[in-house]
Parts: sequence; C-alpha cells; structure tokens
Amino acid sequence: MTFNVDTNIAILLVTWLVVQVLKPTKVNNHLLPLIAVVVGALVAVGLSFYTHDTKLVQDVVLGVWAGFASTGLNETATKSITSIINGFANGFGKPKN
Repeated sequence: MTFNVDTNIAILLVTWLVVQVLKPTKVNNHLLPLIAVVVGALVAVGLSFYTHDTKLVQDVVLGVWAGFASTGLNETATKSITSIINGFANGFGKPKN
C-alpha cells in the first residue's frame, strides 16, 4: 500500500502545525526548516508502519518533501500577502515623491 493524496496532505498539515507551534517558542527560527524535515520524515515513517507500507525509503523521501513544502508554503504565503498589502499601501508601483 502506498500513500495517497490524502495521506500526503495529512503529513504536510501535521508538519506545518508542528512548525507553527514551535515558532513562538525559544527555538531558533533558523532551525525550523530542519525540524520540519525531520518531523515530516518521522510522520511518514509512522504512517508507513501503521499502514504496513513496504516502501519505507519512498515514504521517508515523501516526508522530507512534506517538511520542505510546509516551510515553503508558510514563507510563500507570508511573503505574498505582505507584498500585496505593501502594494496597496504604495499604490502598486507609483513613484514615491
């Protein structure tokens, strides 16, 4: 049995939630992507054993990808929203006088 789309999304969401919980703590924010990768891999391995999946290496790679995706998703969303808000505030490219 291999992971399906729902399982991939679950790994991504669990990893993202763990990172969001750790952000306001004293954990160095530069370590969060590494933590996300490790959490993603651990969640994938846990699900692999739970579902009796035989493709452990593939599942670990998927978990690592989910860790990268969860941090990238947050960074992309934050930067996009910030740039849109700044665009409204600055008139979307009007020259500053």
